[in-house]
Amino acid sequence: MNRTLIRLLAVGAALALAGTARAGSIYLTGHDVLLHRGQNGYDNVILDWLRGAGTPSEIPAASYEIGLVRGFRGFVGSVGSDTLEGYGTVTQRDIADWSALDAAARADFSAFLAGVDVLVIPSHRNCGGCDLDSTDADILEGLAAEIAGFFNAGGDIYANSGANDPTFYNFLPPGAVASGLPIGGAAGFDCTADGAAIGIVGGPSCPGAPSMINGFPTHNRFVGFDPDFTVFEVRGEEVISIGIRDATIGGGGIDVGGPSPVPEPATLALVGAGLMLFGTARRRNRP
Repeated sequence: MNRTLIRLLAVGAALALAGTARAGSIYLTGHDVLLHRGQNGYDNVILDWLRGAGTPSEIPAASYEIGLVRGFRGFVGSVGSDTLEGYGTVTQRDIADWSALDAAARADFSAFLAGVDVLVIPSHRNCGGCDLDSTDADILEGLAAEIAGFFNAGGDIYANSGANDPTFYNFLPPGAVASGLPIGGAAGFDCTADGAAIGIVGGPSCPGAPSMINGFPTHNRFVGFDPDFTVFEVRGEEVISIGIRDATIGGGGIDVGGPSPVPEPATLALVGAGLMLFGTARRRNRP
């Protein structure tokens, strides 16, 4: 059985049992990291955190397959080629391929997701030189159910700046995160203790050179996010970068931990088979 089919079965199993697996991780940042060629390794810090580097559930970097959605095929920097040194293959697709949002488009998008470990979303075009526009963001929002299935089956999400589009992150449920007003400037950023712990450098609380966070224009903050998100980076009271690990999407929000509903026996059998196959393909044993 090929790898894509295995992952499709796993995504289907996760959809059948929405909200019961503790699997996916998300990193959101107001920086347009990809545009700036990874911001001195910030992209590596993000990807390594998402793949669980240093934890029992780590996916080896060389096996971590990257899926990148593209808008107008503009310059997106570090993950904008078919390879990213040290990681698996970068598979790129035009977001317009799924604009119909019909059954065929959804099946094709699910197949794309089934072949990758992390979905990478570049910044909104109005950050200046970035890739996606509001129409592209609307397509992603229309594919929210497929993204939730991928996430609940263990897929990761790395999304860059939404700039001044307040609905850019609507592919996630409204109970998960909301983008705040756009911001300007390239200075004054600092890591939190959690940010320093994952390897961010370049702020007063995480000194080091070259800086990953200061010296780069930044375009949005995050407000109203679920308290289970960890804050990794701030500028004063503004929250710039956040993440959540081993969570699920369901019930209009996002959840980590807590009791899971008991499925019907037939559903349990489907989920058990699908997730067992998925565990082999993902190379990750989730807690």
